[in-house]
This record gives sequence, C-alpha cells and structure tokens, in this order.
Amino acid sequence: MSHNKAEIIKAILTNNTLSEEKKSEIIAEIIEEFQKTYPDLQYHATKADVKEVELKLTKEIENIRFEIEQVKKDVKLEIEQVRKEIKEIEAKLTQNIKEVEAKLTQNIKEVEAKLIQNIKEIEAKLTQNIKEVEAKLTKDIKELDLKFTKETKNLDLKIKDTKFSMLKWMFVFWATQMGAILVIIYKLLHS
Repeated sequence: MSHNKAEIIKAILTNNTLSEEKKSEIIAEIIEEFQKTYPDLQYHATKADVKEVELKLTKEIENIRFEIEQVKKDVKLEIEQVRKEIKEIEAKLTQNIKEVEAKLTQNIKEVEAKLIQNIKEIEAKLTQNIKEVEAKLTKDIKELDLKFTKETKNLDLKIKDTKFSMLKWMFVFWATQMGAILVIIYKLLHS
C-alpha cells in the first residue's frame, strides 16, 4: 500500500465525525481497490513468514559457524601434526646429509690424490712429446722458410709482370672511354 493510502486510512480511523460503520465501509472499499490492483498479493510473504524464515536462517547460520569453528580446530590439529612430522624429517635429512657429506669428502680426497699422480705422469710424457715435436717443427720450419723465400721471389716477378700488363690494358680502356665520352659530348653539343 502506498504512503498516501496509509495516511488516508489513518485519517479515516481518527476522524470522529464519521460513524464506525461508515469508516468500515470506506476502508473496505480501499482494500477492495487494492486487491484489484494487486490480485496476486495473497501469494506474497507476510511479516510473520519473513520472521520465521529469518529465525530459521539465523539458526542455520549459527550451526554453520559452529561447524566452521570445529573444522578450524581440526585443521589446526592437523597442521601441528604435519609440523611435527616435518621437523622429524628435517632432523633425519640433516643427519643423512652430514653422513653423505663425510663420505663424499673422503672420496674426493682419494680421487684428488689419484688425479695428481696421473697429471704428473701425463705431464712428463707431454714434456717429452713436446721436445720431440719442437725439434721436428724447427727442422720443418727451416725447410718451409727456404721454400717460402724461393716462392716469394718467383711471386714478386709474376706480380711485376701482371702490374705492367694491367697498366697497359687500363690505359687502353681509359683512352677508349674518354674517346666515347668526347664523341657523346660532341654530338650533344651539335644537335
């Protein structure tokens, strides 16, 4: 019902000039008109219905809150148990790591000693091989140096011949190009 209709009904009920019968008649007409405007009003919830649902929901919410608190307590207990297990595993792992570390340190020392011995033996062999290769390379380098000197002299002669030959051909090429350019310029100027 709108705010104005509620005020009208209140005014009718508080009006002392109207008879009770007339008041009832006017209110009945207003209710009838209201029911015509809202025919499905009977299917709407009343305040009592809403209050009942509200109470049920409040009770359900309290039950859910209680269950949540129980779950929280259970989870906290499980977390504490997991933390204890983690600490135990951590202690075992620390002990295992120390044992493995000690074994690895011993193994490393043994391997290191073997490697040092192998390196010394290889170093002696390599030193001997290097001396032999050095002697052979010195001999080969002297032979190559002689060959290179001889080939360099032959190459210098060939380069000098090639330079002279190229200069001859370049002169002929440039002279031909200049002649062609002069002919083009002459034809352009006289056309």
